[in-house]
Amino acid sequence: MRTARAYRVIVSFRFWLCWLILCMATADAADHPAFQPVKELFAAMSKQDGKAMQETATEDFQLLEHGEDWTMQRLIEAVQPKGKPYERKNFFSQIRAQQTGDVAWVSYWNKAEIRSESGLRTIVWLESAIMVKEVDRWKIQLLHSTRLAPDHHPKSIDWVLFEPTP
Repeated sequence: MRTARAYRVIVSFRFWLCWLILCMATADAADHPAFQPVKELFAAMSKQDGKAMQETATEDFQLLEHGEDWTMQRLIEAVQPKGKPYERKNFFSQIRAQQTGDVAWVSYWNKAEIRSESGLRTIVWLESAIMVKEVDRWKIQLLHSTRLAPDHHPKSIDWVLFEPTP
């Protein structure tokens, strides 16, 4: 009788341990589904589409941009062309992602190539984002962005151009 009970306890423990591991899965250098709204945000920024930018984020979205605290409205204002048109291409390389239930965080490298009348400018950031699932859709709640000095990033990064589907 004790053996049967011990067996049930061990099986139950293994079941809960596996469930816990699955719920707290970490994905290294993979494209986690919670990363999609980040890519969509930058695609909307490239189009200077404020409405599409807002759709990627929660109502209480916060951006910590190079030492400043921004709202979504401030970000929308920052990407407006101000009379000088530009073209922006976005490149990403996901570092890590972790999800627990309806909350996930992702760390990644971000590179933008911005072409304007004054030429081509390349900017690189190291970023992290916290996403929450709202009605079965991931949304960005917090984005932390650290701009790097030119050529001050690992040369081994495998940049992937993000081209949104039309």
